Amino acid sequence: MAKDPAAAPEAPASKKKLIIIIAAVLILAIVGGGAAFMLMGGKKKHGKNQEEVVQEEGASEEEAPAAKLSTVAFEEKFTVNLRTEDGSNHFIQVPKVELEVANEKIVKKVEETKSKISDRISSTLRSKTMQEMMEPGSDLKLKEELRKVINETIGIKDPSKGVKEVILPSSFIVQ
Repeated sequence: MAKDPAAAPEAPASKKKLIIIIAAVLILAIVGGGAAFMLMGGKKKHGKNQEEVVQEEGASEEEAPAAKLSTVAFEEKFTVNLRTEDGSNHFIQVPKVELEVANEKIVKKVEETKSKISDRISSTLRSKTMQEMMEPGSDLKLKEELRKVINETIGIKDPSKGVKEVILPSSFIVQ
């Protein structure tokens, strides 16, 4: 029996095509599985998502992991006069304030009392002097004071369960 010369070159080419098809299917399966994993809510523990595990283990929403932090933005610009002893005019301007909060329950409390919180932020800023605001670390002290005032305003006694951090832009002005 004579071998057909035309049939011999097709065998390696069909193996290459088969390998390419298998590789493509494997890549699609890996990428698709990763995408499905991300869409399904990330890590699961025994078929349950993170929220279900936290609730079953007896932890409240407020004790959820740090990854659950939400942000509430105050888009209004805060511009207030600073207190002065010599009668000169100085002001502070904060173009935006963001609050990093423990969970969605706190987001709702903040949203419900947003105007009262805005008033408390303005009052706190007005209580500052030019000398206070020019001291090194004054921005950190201000953020901590605002965090305490806001938590008091929304009725949270334990800061770990309320506003975790006040985020001020690096471009706030003291003049």
